[in-house]
Amino acid sequence: MKRKNVFSLLSVAIIISAVAASCNNNDTTDSMSTTTTDSASTMMSTDTSKMMADTAKMMTTDTSMNKMATDNKGMAKPNPAKKGLKGKVSIAEKPAVKSTGAMEADAGGVYSNVEVIPSFPGGYKGLQKFFDDNLEYPTEASNDGVEGTVNVTFVVDENGKLTSPGVGGEKLGYGLESEALRVVNKMPTWNPGKLKGKNVKTTFTLPVKFVLY
Repeated sequence: MKRKNVFSLLSVAIIISAVAASCNNNDTTDSMSTTTTDSASTMMSTDTSKMMADTAKMMTTDTSMNKMATDNKGMAKPNPAKKGLKGKVSIAEKPAVKSTGAMEADAGGVYSNVEVIPSFPGGYKGLQKFFDDNLEYPTEASNDGVEGTVNVTFVVDENGKLTSPGVGGEKLGYGLESEALRVVNKMPTWNPGKLKGKNVKTTFTLPVKFVLY
Protein backbone atom coordinates (compact mmCIF):
# COMPACT_ATOMS: atom_id res chain seq x y z
CA MET A 1 0.00 0.00 0.00
CA LYS A 2 2.76 2.37 0.85
CA ARG A 3 4.43 1.78 -2.52
CA LYS A 4 1.17 2.58 -4.29
CA ASN A 5 0.83 5.81 -2.33
CA VAL A 6 4.38 6.82 -3.19
CA PHE A 7 3.81 6.12 -6.89
CA SER A 8 0.56 8.10 -6.77
CA LEU A 9 2.26 11.08 -5.16
CA LEU A 10 5.07 10.96 -7.73
CA SER A 11 2.57 10.84 -10.56
CA VAL A 12 0.71 13.85 -9.18
CA ALA A 13 4.01 15.76 -8.75
CA ILE A 14 5.03 15.01 -12.35
CA ILE A 15 1.66 16.17 -13.67
CA ILE A 16 1.83 19.41 -11.64
CA SER A 17 5.37 20.08 -12.92
CA ALA A 18 4.29 19.52 -16.51
CA VAL A 19 1.33 21.91 -16.13
CA ALA A 20 3.55 24.54 -14.53
CA ALA A 21 6.11 24.22 -17.32
CA SER A 22 3.38 24.56 -19.90
CA CYS A 23 2.09 27.74 -18.25
CA ASN A 24 5.59 29.20 -18.11
CA ASN A 25 6.07 28.44 -21.81
CA ASN A 26 2.79 30.14 -22.62
CA ASP A 27 3.79 33.18 -20.55
CA THR A 28 7.16 33.34 -22.32
CA THR A 29 5.48 32.98 -25.71
CA ASP A 30 2.99 35.70 -24.86
CA SER A 31 5.81 37.94 -23.62
CA MET A 32 7.83 37.33 -26.79
CA SER A 33 4.74 37.99 -28.89
CA THR A 34 4.08 41.24 -27.03
CA THR A 35 7.72 42.31 -27.36
CA THR A 36 7.70 41.49 -31.07
CA THR A 37 4.47 43.43 -31.56
CA ASP A 38 5.84 46.42 -29.66
CA SER A 39 9.07 46.36 -31.70
CA ALA A 40 7.14 46.17 -34.95
CA SER A 41 4.93 49.06 -33.86
CA THR A 42 8.00 51.12 -32.92
CA MET A 43 9.64 50.37 -36.28
CA MET A 44 6.46 51.26 -38.16
CA SER A 45 6.13 54.49 -36.17
CA THR A 46 9.76 55.40 -36.90
CA ASP A 47 9.38 54.59 -40.60
CA THR A 48 6.17 56.63 -40.81
CA SER A 49 7.81 59.62 -39.13
CA LYS A 50 10.78 59.37 -41.49
CA MET A 51 8.50 59.16 -44.53
CA MET A 52 6.54 62.20 -43.36
CA ALA A 53 9.76 64.15 -42.78
CA ASP A 54 11.10 63.14 -46.21
CA THR A 55 7.82 64.16 -47.85
CA ALA A 56 7.85 67.54 -46.11
CA LYS A 57 11.45 68.07 -47.20
CA MET A 58 10.61 67.20 -50.80
CA MET A 59 7.64 69.58 -50.75
CA THR A 60 9.83 72.38 -49.36
CA THR A 61 12.51 71.70 -51.98
CA ASP A 62 9.93 71.69 -54.78
CA THR A 63 8.46 74.97 -53.51
CA SER A 64 11.93 76.56 -53.35
CA MET A 65 12.77 75.36 -56.85
CA ASN A 66 9.47 76.67 -58.18
CA LYS A 67 10.10 80.02 -56.50
CA MET A 68 13.63 80.17 -57.97
CA ALA A 69 12.25 79.38 -61.42
CA THR A 70 9.60 82.09 -61.05
CA ASP A 71 12.14 84.63 -59.77
CA ASN A 72 14.51 83.78 -62.61
CA LYS A 73 11.87 84.56 -65.26
CA GLY A 74 11.18 88.06 -63.98
CA MET A 75 9.04 90.50 -65.96
CA ALA A 76 10.68 90.19 -69.38
CA LYS A 77 8.53 88.80 -72.20
CA PRO A 78 10.14 86.32 -74.59
CA ASN A 79 9.96 87.10 -78.30
CA PRO A 80 9.70 83.85 -80.33
CA ALA A 81 10.89 85.69 -83.45
CA LYS A 82 14.25 86.41 -81.80
CA LYS A 83 14.98 83.06 -80.19
CA GLY A 84 18.59 81.97 -80.60
CA LEU A 85 19.83 85.27 -82.05
CA LYS A 86 23.13 86.90 -81.08
CA GLY A 87 23.06 89.50 -78.35
CA LYS A 88 24.83 92.75 -77.54
CA VAL A 89 24.38 95.74 -75.24
CA SER A 90 23.83 99.37 -76.00
CA ILE A 91 24.84 101.99 -73.44
CA ALA A 92 22.97 105.29 -73.34
CA GLU A 93 25.21 108.14 -74.45
CA LYS A 94 23.94 110.28 -71.59
CA PRO A 95 23.55 108.01 -68.56
CA ALA A 96 21.01 109.11 -65.98
CA VAL A 97 22.19 111.56 -63.34
CA LYS A 98 19.80 113.87 -61.60
CA SER A 99 20.27 117.39 -62.96
CA THR A 100 17.64 119.27 -60.99
CA GLY A 101 16.99 119.97 -57.35
CA ALA A 102 19.25 120.98 -54.50
CA MET A 103 22.90 119.96 -54.65
CA GLU A 104 22.91 118.51 -51.17
CA ALA A 105 24.30 115.28 -49.79
CA ASP A 106 22.10 112.66 -48.17
CA ALA A 107 22.72 111.14 -44.73
CA GLY A 108 25.51 109.01 -46.21
CA GLY A 109 27.29 111.98 -47.76
CA VAL A 110 26.22 111.04 -51.30
CA TYR A 111 25.04 113.61 -53.86
CA SER A 112 22.42 112.92 -56.52
CA ASN A 113 22.89 116.25 -58.30
CA VAL A 114 26.35 117.67 -58.99
CA GLU A 115 27.99 120.21 -61.27
CA VAL A 116 30.26 117.69 -63.01
CA ILE A 117 28.84 114.17 -63.34
CA PRO A 118 31.08 111.09 -62.94
CA SER A 119 32.38 109.60 -66.18
CA PHE A 120 34.02 106.43 -67.41
CA PRO A 121 37.67 106.88 -68.49
CA GLY A 122 37.49 107.28 -72.27
CA GLY A 123 33.97 108.70 -72.09
CA TYR A 124 30.92 107.14 -73.71
CA LYS A 125 32.92 105.32 -76.40
CA GLY A 126 35.22 103.84 -73.79
CA LEU A 127 32.24 102.69 -71.72
CA GLN A 128 30.54 101.06 -74.71
CA LYS A 129 33.77 99.30 -75.67
CA PHE A 130 34.20 98.00 -72.13
CA PHE A 131 30.77 96.37 -72.27
CA ASP A 132 31.41 95.03 -75.77
CA ASP A 133 34.64 93.41 -74.57
CA ASN A 134 33.35 92.02 -71.28
CA LEU A 135 29.63 91.27 -71.45
CA GLU A 136 28.31 87.82 -72.38
CA TYR A 137 24.66 87.80 -73.38
CA PRO A 138 22.91 85.33 -71.02
CA THR A 139 22.26 82.03 -72.80
CA GLU A 140 18.79 81.65 -71.30
CA ALA A 141 17.79 85.13 -72.48
CA SER A 142 19.12 84.45 -75.98
CA ASN A 143 17.42 81.05 -76.21
CA ASP A 144 14.06 82.55 -75.20
CA GLY A 145 14.38 85.73 -77.27
CA VAL A 146 14.50 88.06 -74.28
CA GLU A 147 15.62 91.70 -74.49
CA GLY A 148 15.32 94.64 -72.12
CA THR A 149 17.02 97.46 -70.25
CA VAL A 150 18.62 96.95 -66.84
CA ASN A 151 19.11 100.11 -64.78
CA VAL A 152 22.26 99.57 -62.74
CA THR A 153 22.76 102.01 -59.87
CA PHE A 154 26.00 102.61 -57.99
CA VAL A 155 27.95 105.27 -56.15
CA VAL A 156 31.16 106.78 -57.51
CA ASP A 157 33.23 107.93 -54.52
CA GLU A 158 35.70 110.81 -54.29
CA ASN A 159 38.45 108.60 -55.72
CA GLY A 160 36.37 107.26 -58.61
CA LYS A 161 35.78 103.84 -57.05
CA LEU A 162 32.39 102.22 -57.69
CA THR A 163 30.51 101.08 -54.59
CA SER A 164 27.04 99.81 -53.65
CA PRO A 165 26.05 98.41 -57.08
CA GLY A 166 22.42 97.41 -57.44
CA VAL A 167 19.49 97.25 -59.84
CA GLY A 168 16.50 99.57 -59.92
CA GLY A 169 13.04 99.06 -61.39
CA GLU A 170 11.25 95.83 -62.26
CA LYS A 171 13.35 92.71 -62.55
CA LEU A 172 13.59 91.33 -66.09
CA GLY A 173 15.10 87.99 -65.11
CA TYR A 174 16.69 85.50 -67.51
CA GLY A 175 20.14 86.40 -66.14
CA LEU A 176 20.12 89.98 -67.48
CA GLU A 177 20.50 91.69 -64.09
CA SER A 178 23.23 89.31 -62.96
CA GLU A 179 25.27 89.85 -66.13
CA ALA A 180 24.95 93.64 -66.01
CA LEU A 181 26.10 93.69 -62.39
CA ARG A 182 28.97 91.31 -63.15
CA VAL A 183 30.36 93.66 -65.79
CA VAL A 184 29.88 96.76 -63.63
CA ASN A 185 31.79 95.10 -60.80
CA LYS A 186 34.74 94.62 -63.17
CA MET A 187 34.98 98.30 -64.11
CA PRO A 188 38.10 100.38 -63.46
CA THR A 189 37.92 103.60 -61.44
CA TRP A 190 35.88 106.44 -62.94
CA ASN A 191 36.39 110.16 -63.01
CA PRO A 192 34.52 111.26 -59.87
CA GLY A 193 31.72 113.78 -59.76
CA LYS A 194 32.52 117.35 -58.72
CA LEU A 195 30.79 120.07 -56.81
CA LYS A 196 32.38 123.51 -56.44
CA GLY A 197 35.62 122.07 -57.80
CA LYS A 198 35.74 119.31 -55.17
CA ASN A 199 35.42 115.57 -55.74
CA VAL A 200 32.27 114.20 -54.09
CA LYS A 201 30.43 110.91 -53.76
CA THR A 202 27.80 110.76 -56.47
CA THR A 203 24.98 108.30 -57.12
CA PHE A 204 24.77 107.18 -60.72
CA THR A 205 22.29 105.17 -62.79
CA LEU A 206 23.57 103.35 -65.86
CA PRO A 207 20.94 101.97 -68.30
CA VAL A 208 22.28 98.77 -69.88
CA LYS A 209 20.15 97.85 -72.89
CA PHE A 210 20.27 94.18 -73.97
CA VAL A 211 19.51 93.74 -77.68
CA LEU A 212 19.19 90.67 -79.94
CA TYR A 213 19.99 90.97 -83.63
